[in-house]
Amino acid sequence: MNWRKWLGLETRSAEVTPSDEDLGLLLKGRTFGTKVTRSEAISIPAVASGVYMIASIVAGLPIKLYKVVDDRVEEVIGDNRTRLLNIETNSILSTFETKVAMINDLLLEGNCYCYIGKEGNKAIDLQYLPKSSVAIIDNGRRINREVYYVVDGTIYDDFNIMSAVRNSHNGVRGRGLIDDNSVLLSTMYNALCYENGAMSKGGKKGFLKSERKLSKEMMDELKRGWKQLYSNNNSDVIVLNNGVDFQNADSTATENQLNENKQTNTELLYKILGFTEDTFTNEEAFRVFVKTAIVPIVACLTQAINRSLLLEAEKGTYYFRFDLNDLLKADMLSRYQAYKTAIEANWIKIDEIRKLEDMEPLGIEFLGLNLANVLYYPDNKTIYTPNTGQFGDLKKGGEGNEGRGAERSSGD
Repeated sequence: MNWRKWLGLETRSAEVTPSDEDLGLLLKGRTFGTKVTRSEAISIPAVASGVYMIASIVAGLPIKLYKVVDDRVEEVIGDNRTRLLNIETNSILSTFETKVAMINDLLLEGNCYCYIGKEGNKAIDLQYLPKSSVAIIDNGRRINREVYYVVDGTIYDDFNIMSAVRNSHNGVRGRGLIDDNSVLLSTMYNALCYENGAMSKGGKKGFLKSERKLSKEMMDELKRGWKQLYSNNNSDVIVLNNGVDFQNADSTATENQLNENKQTNTELLYKILGFTEDTFTNEEAFRVFVKTAIVPIVACLTQAINRSLLLEAEKGTYYFRFDLNDLLKADMLSRYQAYKTAIEANWIKIDEIRKLEDMEPLGIEFLGLNLANVLYYPDNKTIYTPNTGQFGDLKKGGEGNEGRGAERSSGD
């Protein structure tokens, strides 16, 4: 028994270049297949640019570790795991390229994997695993399911593999762009193959007309000259004998339709990925792009990181999170107006704002307080007026006041 085939470790067969006959079938409305391979999908410019754009944006976001202490959230500085996620993976691939490769797999094929090297319970390195190199073994149960991963013939427990899945019903095998949009991608790929085939044959389409019958020698000579004209050499002219001329052939309706379909399909694919025409020129459109295209990927990876890199004793107290502040930063004027509103509302300090802007703190640790406001304590139904230093009891209609105001009224 071929155990490598049983475990799914065998690679796919080499790609087959469409023949002229296949291209002819395409013109008749038939396709080569309903599902493209990954390499074929990446050869489509819209897929390559769109997927890499999303992957590079997410990969560039810093990942931070936080701890909940007495209902307060504190950032954990200096943890080795944040260094592995942001600075150096201790493997051949850099941190950025590791995350880009994983997100590419997640978007295109629905699964991504990363090996976690450990010394005891301490993570010491992260190593990207291509989806094609990972086979899954599970007991097939819907309850009490057990999963193991096979890489290079070695079986690993699930706690050694960081795994993220997209659009999955069992948490093990996901569906990516290639699975969910197979017909669209196949159509776009076949159109590229047809265009490439037409261009590789060279030259304009048309007819050679002769007023008299040509001999076989003259026909062969004409063919050689025509082929030489459109080959990759310095020849740029062909001499036609007397009575022979060239007449252009107009583009067929099928070719015109293919050009229109190519543009329509590209726009449709961008919409599937979350792009619009003004994604990177309109601030509101970019925010929509972040919410619809970036946040779901971030949420999926965040869950995978928290599940794989946190110890069981840490879960519930510690958590990893992508920092989206830089991604959501507006222009300078909009940010400063927002900061001004936040300071006037007394819920943020000046030094906290300076930290968000990567500026040195000034040592200003206080919050501004408007003395004209009345402060209400809902727990004991009391109010306090900072301007007078007076407390009041709402349950007694303001009776039982104390403080500076109470002392002043008793001395009158």
